[in-house]
Amino acid sequence: MGRRFSRIILSSLFAVALTLSGCDDSGGLSKICSQPIPCALTNAGDIVTSNEYRAYRQHQTGECKLGTLRCDHEGHEYCDGLVGPSEEICDLKDNDCDAEIDEDFDADGDGFASCAGDCDDSDPHINPQNPERCNNVDDNCDGSVDENLSRECSDIDPVVRNELSTCKLGTSTCSAGLWSSCFGEVKPVDEICDQLDNDCDGEIDEPVYGACGVTNDGSCVLGNKMCSNNEQYCAHAVYPTSEICDGEDNDCNGIVDDGIIKRCSTACGDGFEICIDGAWGNCTAAQPQPELCDRIDNNCNGETDEGCNCAQGDATVCRTNIIDANNQPVMCGFGVAICDATGMWGPCRFFGTEVERCNNWDDDCDGNVDGMIEACGDRRFAGIGECLMGEKECRAGNWSACVGEVSPRPEICDHLDNDCDGLVDENLNGHDKVDMIFAIDISGSMWTNISALVQGIANYVAAFQGTDHRFGVVVFPGPVINTNQRPYRYFPAEVRTNPALQSVLSFQTVLSGVSANGGGWEPSYDVMKLLLEQQDTLGISWRPDAFPYIILITDEPAQTWTSETQATVAPLALNCQIGECQPGDRAEVYIITEGIYFPQWNQITYNDPNRLIQITPATASRYTQFFRNIFTNVCI
Repeated sequence: MGRRFSRIILSSLFAVALTLSGCDDSGGLSKICSQPIPCALTNAGDIVTSNEYRAYRQHQTGECKLGTLRCDHEGHEYCDGLVGPSEEICDLKDNDCDAEIDEDFDADGDGFASCAGDCDDSDPHINPQNPERCNNVDDNCDGSVDENLSRECSDIDPVVRNELSTCKLGTSTCSAGLWSSCFGEVKPVDEICDQLDNDCDGEIDEPVYGACGVTNDGSCVLGNKMCSNNEQYCAHAVYPTSEICDGEDNDCNGIVDDGIIKRCSTACGDGFEICIDGAWGNCTAAQPQPELCDRIDNNCNGETDEGCNCAQGDATVCRTNIIDANNQPVMCGFGVAICDATGMWGPCRFFGTEVERCNNWDDDCDGNVDGMIEACGDRRFAGIGECLMGEKECRAGNWSACVGEVSPRPEICDHLDNDCDGLVDENLNGHDKVDMIFAIDISGSMWTNISALVQGIANYVAAFQGTDHRFGVVVFPGPVINTNQRPYRYFPAEVRTNPALQSVLSFQTVLSGVSANGGGWEPSYDVMKLLLEQQDTLGISWRPDAFPYIILITDEPAQTWTSETQATVAPLALNCQIGECQPGDRAEVYIITEGIYFPQWNQITYNDPNRLIQITPATASRYTQFFRNIFTNVCI
């Protein structure tokens, strides 16, 4: 056991000895290398493995790296993988491992080499960390010049800028080394009564003197802007007024009494005068002059050449006191008098004869005075139709009235050319046989219209007395059917004329008894349908050879008792089945009512506005006239 323990100790000691001493050539033993540890080389080529050596520490700096201590096959030690110092180059690395990067490549000493982004290594104020300045130079080496440079600015100082001031600094930007003008600055303005300091002087809504009005020229005075209750007003300003003649510049245009003129007059007429320094003068009206015999009112007294009968050399025709060359009286023809130098007319000397005129003088010297006869009248129409020329005669210098003249008159239905246009009864389409029914609303609301309507209709039909025309009166609503029944029941309508169509006198008698005493519910649509139907529902016998007319009069909107509408009644009007109507004829239907109700009858009157007549104003003459105007084709 003791021997085995000794071998172990010796073996261990041997191993330790090899480790501590490295390779050993003595004794014929095998060479064994040290354990691999970091290593470096000194400038002399010695291997060092401790941080105490400068060479060891240097290989831990920059691009240098420690190697690993190894032995070659002969047992020689070498530092494997060692990276040592090299010549410094500009590559952003510490090539010579002196703890400085790219030294000797920063010419301007600003800490940035040219390879480290210093775009101008000759200027220490240009490198990637320098701030950009407005100098048209790329100070921070980012490839842009003067980029994103701006600063606050103001063109006006000093001003107050606080929370109540409206003034704000502007902004100026740099381009090509120059600062731009100041943009966006809010400058002082006049105070505007908004509880802010608009003029930026530290005061709020203070008066602004001499800041309102028009001008300080002439009579004008600038006023002061004042604030009251957040409203601004102009105090003490004097504004321009119309210029007056007072020696002042009232309109404040820099000229006193400019353009001021007024009318002036003398006995000779009107002119104008101007204002100069507050005084009127220089009237342009003509001034009176001494009167001359020159056919001019020189003294402007309203008489020409007073004291003068004429102007020298004037000649005038004369027809009294005519004398011949022998100074003998002549009782015909005409003479001529000449004005002499004194302004007096000379004698009237016979000159000759002329055409006889109606002047109680023998103008043509034939021994006869006047007595001529001439045609009179309008020659444009004479001999056309009924038109004729008349005659007039001259007696003692005066024409008689025109006798026998027939002038154009309005065309009437008489088979004559009354208006002398060569046509007989034109545009009248004479209906010589007419049946005309007046359907009248007699409800209480018609009391303001009924009397005028009755009189107007009576006056109209009076012109047809003795003709073959017939007229009828239908009133609505009709009479009560049963007075014991409540509510009362009425007929829709009542035919008052009996028979329904009467001559003028009989019709007028019945018409005169019509008054507004009917019920208050007027079935106007129902009545119109009954009148248009071919059946004799109301007992009206329309003559088959007469032109039928229906004139319905109401002041109420269209109403019905039997659910009739304009659409159900209109077809009967568009295809008339009564009187002389032929299939497809339109009925001669006219409605007199308030204008607001016209649309309720448009279809029944086939949209002809001439068939809808305004009921007001209610005057008999008006009703008569529009009946005559409308029914011009009803000939007497």
